[in-house]
Amino acid sequence: MIIKLESSDIKKATSIIVDHFKSNEARINDLNVFPVPDGDTGTNMLLTLKSIKKELAKLKNNDLQAMVEAVSFGGLMGARGNSGVILAQILKGFFDELKKSDSFNLDILENALNSARVLAYGSVQNPTEGTMLTIIKDLYNFIKTYNENNNENVFLSEFIDNIISETEKSLVRTTFLLPVLKEANVVDAGAQGILEILVGLKKALMDLGKIDSSLKRSTGEKNLSNTDKEKEQTVSPEIQQHAYDDRELKDLNVSSDIKNIYCTEFIITGQRINLLRLREDIETFGDSAMVVGNESLVKVHVHTNHPHRVLGRALREGVMHEIQINNMVDQHMEKMKSVPVAEKQAATYGLISVSNGEGLEEIFKSLGVDIVIKGGQTMNPSTYEIVKAIKKLETEKIIIFPNNKNIVLTANQAAKIARKDVTVIPTKTIPQGINAVLNFNRDLVMDDNLKNMEQAYKRIKSGEVTVAVRDANLLVGEIKKGQFIGLFDGKIKVISDNLIGATIELIKDMVKEDDSIISFYAGKDSSEAENEDIKNEIKKYYPDIEIEFYKGDQPFYNYIFSVE
Repeated sequence: MIIKLESSDIKKATSIIVDHFKSNEARINDLNVFPVPDGDTGTNMLLTLKSIKKELAKLKNNDLQAMVEAVSFGGLMGARGNSGVILAQILKGFFDELKKSDSFNLDILENALNSARVLAYGSVQNPTEGTMLTIIKDLYNFIKTYNENNNENVFLSEFIDNIISETEKSLVRTTFLLPVLKEANVVDAGAQGILEILVGLKKALMDLGKIDSSLKRSTGEKNLSNTDKEKEQTVSPEIQQHAYDDRELKDLNVSSDIKNIYCTEFIITGQRINLLRLREDIETFGDSAMVVGNESLVKVHVHTNHPHRVLGRALREGVMHEIQINNMVDQHMEKMKSVPVAEKQAATYGLISVSNGEGLEEIFKSLGVDIVIKGGQTMNPSTYEIVKAIKKLETEKIIIFPNNKNIVLTANQAAKIARKDVTVIPTKTIPQGINAVLNFNRDLVMDDNLKNMEQAYKRIKSGEVTVAVRDANLLVGEIKKGQFIGLFDGKIKVISDNLIGATIELIKDMVKEDDSIISFYAGKDSSEAENEDIKNEIKKYYPDIEIEFYKGDQPFYNYIFSVE
């Protein structure tokens, strides 16, 4: 019997695959090499699969074309983290090829895997072997070689066992393709996830009673069919794009609390500006204060009831520029009016940033970011959420600051889906994002802004101190769960049983002779006493360096800081 899957079978199979993957989620997460708290691979892939299941459940009919579109859309919009995005691209490439034909056979399977391979590799700026990318490439090569040497139909049970066996071999090879995996003696977590999806697929075929079917070698009888047996239509990319735009999207949790009347912002230029003293004085005039910069250029933001006092204090330091004072009560009342008012002309730029923590959110907003999406290392936002944020902005151009290496791919995917002029600045840390935004100028053209922001975020050094969430054995040494670890630009450099010790050792590793300022963003679990201890210890080694502490409120990371 030639395999024939009805559209209703796809829904059932997806549900079985999701359930199987969920039962292996924790095991896949445990394969993560790095002990830092982040959006785990198994969780990100599971959320992507659940999004597909949810989209399929929304369909009111079992039209095959609609189901194929739902799988692609659900994967794209639900993708979280690098693993979720790559998985979404694999599925999209696979189903893009499947929907071109009414039938399903070994030739079409080869073409579909090739499409998945090309799209997945193309989604990553620097593809790395020893990951889930390698698995897809190896599977394609296996099917290609099989088709070149066989002209007969094949029993599905035997064939899928061969595919799973080949995937297991490829999975073992990942350990030796990536040095960090070899050191930890584990396989790649994303690659393991692909294997579990295939095992789940086998289970689904067994439960559906399809495992004893066979696959044809070449095009012939229709295998994938609509319930009404009508021939599916190929949807153009333009029509697909409209389908994406018309989908209902949930509201984002974008806060906009206003505590004081006057939002006061300006820039000061001068010589030998005492940044710490200026910041202390500005904070006495109100709240939501942000004073950042250096001894010759400072940007100030504060919510106050006495803007004249703020300006008077600032004039003592130098010349003021780009002064803005807005009555936030009036702005709020204007928004609440039910009487229609003339629409404001759209601003040239709209800025979107990703961060997790009330303090960090306030900092980004004070620097001019329009929307802050809640997310970060342990909570990667989905493509769906970023697209929604893009659609909220009525601007000609939109700039996104992901501020995390696991969110850059998702942001790029959202930029492709949204029919707007969107640019993603590939910031991988919070300090990089803040420095990039600080160097953004709404009066400049995009090319100049991109150049300035790129130079700004690349020259800054980022440090993070957190607690290990699992045991690990890396090149830096053996790490035990619960120890403090220090990361320099994402690489683990310090292991310590003491928070202060880990922070100081990391600072020593990062600070060079020409560095002049360290800006700390304290996490929600950090205390004022710890801040003061760190400051005093740093001063022992670097008496001339300026040290700033800001309230970040981020979870899991006791301190995030920049050195420049």
